Amino acid sequence: MPRALRVRDEIQTAYPKASITLEPKAGGFFDVSVDGKILFSKTEKIGTPIERFPDAGEIVSLIHNT
Repeated sequence: MPRALRVRDEIQTAYPKASITLEPKAGGFFDVSVDGKILFSKTEKIGTPIERFPDAGEIVSLIHNT
């Protein structure tokens, strides 16, 4: 959960009016979606060629580019 909290804090800092919901799941899932569109998925490898967590600032950059 610490990585999810880091990403939440980064998004909240960049977009103070954003509504952010964390949904804990088992099995290594880590997905980030905006308005129903998945921007990053650790397990489905959306946005990355390998299974990994996002780097610092990566999610904010993805949001900015949508």
